[in-house]
Amino acid sequence: MKPGPGKFPGVTALFLLILFWVPVAEAANSEYIGLDDIADDLGLRVEWTERDRAVQLKGEWVTLDFKAASRIVSLNGIKVFLGDPALLNRGKIYISREDWRYSLQPILMPRIFPNPPGYRRVVIDAGHGDHDPGGQNRSLGLDEKDMALAVGRLIGERLKEEGFEVFYTRTDDTFIPLPNRPAIANGAKADIFLSIHFNAAGSSVRGVETYAYTLQGDPSSSRSNVESADRARYPGNANDPWNALLGYYLQSEVASATGVPDRGLKRARFAVLEDLKSPGVLLELGFITNQRTGRLLQTQGYRERLADAVVRGVRRYRQTLVRLHQAER
Repeated sequence: MKPGPGKFPGVTALFLLILFWVPVAEAANSEYIGLDDIADDLGLRVEWTERDRAVQLKGEWVTLDFKAASRIVSLNGIKVFLGDPALLNRGKIYISREDWRYSLQPILMPRIFPNPPGYRRVVIDAGHGDHDPGGQNRSLGLDEKDMALAVGRLIGERLKEEGFEVFYTRTDDTFIPLPNRPAIANGAKADIFLSIHFNAAGSSVRGVETYAYTLQGDPSSSRSNVESADRARYPGNANDPWNALLGYYLQSEVASATGVPDRGLKRARFAVLEDLKSPGVLLELGFITNQRTGRLLQTQGYRERLADAVVRGVRRYRQTLVRLHQAER
């Protein structure tokens, strides 16, 4: 069980304040790890990009940017949200060991996690439906439910061409209750679950974001306080490492393909992810309430661009899992 955001457990604080010369990685019962230790593990150079505020870890293939008091890490230019903010203590920056283990290592070092999951069967969940339109852009006559279904079906068609087995939670304008959506995926013995959505906010807001299920003991990315429900473990947590890996690949591909602001790989306890028995994420593929995005969504070409980006992300995930399975033989 984790402490509230930004707080060291008492034992850890004692080691840091009294025995600071002992590396955090070696301190008994430590809940935090120093960026110097992470750099050593990965063979990366350490450089302060802002004095006493921001550190960059850099190598030939990996660049990580951290800021003290921030929950956002940039990993090769893509934002990844942590459960706890990075902490500055006596001239060094630390992050939660749990964040290192379940938010960053799955992306950087997936080989350390045993029993990689399957990768052949995908369930696509188009959000909302029927009486639930989701987000709306009334001036353009757009409903989220229609865009999610249109893009979801394009994704499914392209995944089939790539050799995946594809199932859908809905293929028409039908309302599927939230608990039924993961149940459909579980019943189909899904390897991958993709819930397709479009965001709604003020008309000036743009960008794409991907959600993996929140880690046990952490607050979701939309808040910083830990609530009692956060301390429970849910079925969706069984695939924490693979959720992060899948989510990162998808966010990277969609942000690159669209050129809109990268709003990051985030965490939330969405009902459609809570009871999943397979790795899965929820994708917000743009803000339907933004006029520029809305006009693009009216075009077949842009919807196909979104679908192609999602397929590339799933393909990268499959390629990684194939290598991991081969290494286990």
